[in-house]
Amino acid sequence: MADTDSAQTTSTAATATTTAATTTAAKAETLGYILVVRIAFADYQIGEEITDVTTIKEILGGDQAVYVIKRAA
Repeated sequence: MADTDSAQTTSTAATATTTAATTTAAKAETLGYILVVRIAFADYQIGEEITDVTTIKEILGGDQAVYVIKRAA
């Protein structure tokens, strides 16, 4: 039985390491560009830079995409 317990512990440790690596990679995700507001909308003013990856994806996927331009990060 000790062999089985040891194998399960190793498997659990490997899973935890993989999960931690995935979480770190998700936090460090970049698109290679940012958005710059060219026409004010919502709470954004002209010239404001939007750098949050989730926000960028939401804006580009919606009607507000016409109010921004992409700029290299």
